Amino acid sequence: MTILRPADLRGLAALLGSQEPREVVPPCWHWVLLLDPVVPADLDEDGYVVGSPITPGPGMTRMFAGGRVRTIFPLALNSDTSRTTEVALVTDKEGRRSPLHFVTMRSTWSQNGQDCLVDEQDYVFLPTRSADPSPEGAGHTDGDGFLATEPLLVTFSALTANPYRIHWDRDFCRRAGHDGLVVHGPLQALLMAQAFEDMGADFIGKQFCYRFSAPVTAPTRLVVGIEKGEAKVRRTDGTVTATATLQRVTTG
Repeated sequence: MTILRPADLRGLAALLGSQEPREVVPPCWHWVLLLDPVVPADLDEDGYVVGSPITPGPGMTRMFAGGRVRTIFPLALNSDTSRTTEVALVTDKEGRRSPLHFVTMRSTWSQNGQDCLVDEQDYVFLPTRSADPSPEGAGHTDGDGFLATEPLLVTFSALTANPYRIHWDRDFCRRAGHDGLVVHGPLQALLMAQAFEDMGADFIGKQFCYRFSAPVTAPTRLVVGIEKGEAKVRRTDGTVTATATLQRVTTG
């Protein structure tokens, strides 16, 4: 058990330009809490943890496809908290270009003997191939929106204990076909959750579902909004990079 402190969220609050929470953990902010330590000796050349169920094998690459966060009870600050993580699902499918391997990781957050959050994240593995160059406009910084800079991505990697090089190494990104550092999927999901919260949405008893559809690189401005009940993140060229919904969980 670990006590969650308001100060544990100070770094993310500063990054998002938000007030530091005092009583409960805001939607998806748990992604910076109760993290496993990063041991450099356990990382491969790409920044993956060797032997992890979500580390791609030789000749393979990994993409974060999306996930779901179900909020049963508010995750309270200043409370003893535990997190358990397991492989929830492993499947193989035949894609249009190549075989695909899917792994879903499930983390359950508990307080006072009750499950509070169930967080599932979906990863897809596919053969490595030369990526198409990032489209023109993906790195522009004109207009309104959330400014994603290279230092911000490095900071977010540190806050979420994510050493994957695609978020901090320009040369690595260039070899993968990107024109800049790739913006984290969880950062986009956080922004969409915040958009729902800004509209007064209640996450208790609901499931926040998100998925990613296109890459976006920094520096750029991410335009986040709610359209017909669906949150969307857009690149400055108008391409939707992520979508999310917030729906009540039905039981029985």
